[in-house]
Amino acid sequence: MNILIKEILHPRIIEHCEKLFCDGHYKHVAFEAMMQVELALKEKSGINDKYGVNLISSLFGKQKGLKLRIPFGEDLQKHAHIWFKGAFAYLRNYAAHDGSKINRDSSLRIMVIASELLELIGASVKSFADIGGIKGLIQANLFKDKKSIIKLLKILDGYHLPDHVCDGFYEELANNGFGEDEVVALIEVGLIEYKSQKYIPSEGNIEDTFDIPDEIGWFELTQMGKKIIT
Repeated sequence: MNILIKEILHPRIIEHCEKLFCDGHYKHVAFEAMMQVELALKEKSGINDKYGVNLISSLFGKQKGLKLRIPFGEDLQKHAHIWFKGAFAYLRNYAAHDGSKINRDSSLRIMVIASELLELIGASVKSFADIGGIKGLIQANLFKDKKSIIKLLKILDGYHLPDHVCDGFYEELANNGFGEDEVVALIEVGLIEYKSQKYIPSEGNIEDTFDIPDEIGWFELTQMGKKIIT
């Protein structure tokens, strides 16, 4: 098997570590590679006030808050937590505080490990299911206050998307100060649902088949969402 190392390294690792490696700064290679993993976690999650193992525990642990869900399945989430936490506790911390025993070969392996972690981060999705309800949504700065949550719920309730086409939908959200993350968050905490069904045209528009959708999707408040508004 003959594989060029650059074929398996993540572009961020190549950009930030290749020159350091070629110049023989192996300790700095290891530290920079793991720092790129930490930066990618912050960029993906939007969390900027936590670092290192604390950041990992926040994003993959059991406590309430914004989570990153890995692509291989929910049952492997706890193993992803162990994988990231171990890499940070062992590799990042050693490179940051000592690193004297990191040589050419070990720095190369650390770049490969960091590349795999970066690939997992890129493939992960943000999840708000464990954020802690309304209080958690506000603490995470997704919403300014409860009034802004109610405002978005009222915008969404009954909003129809023929054939699930979002033309104009995101523009309306943006005009009101919201984005896709806020909508997903409200769905995942159980305040609103997105439903769909086959569209059956009425007699008045059955002849104009060009504009008739196959399906109709819409947002609908859950009982919890209705309780918050009322």
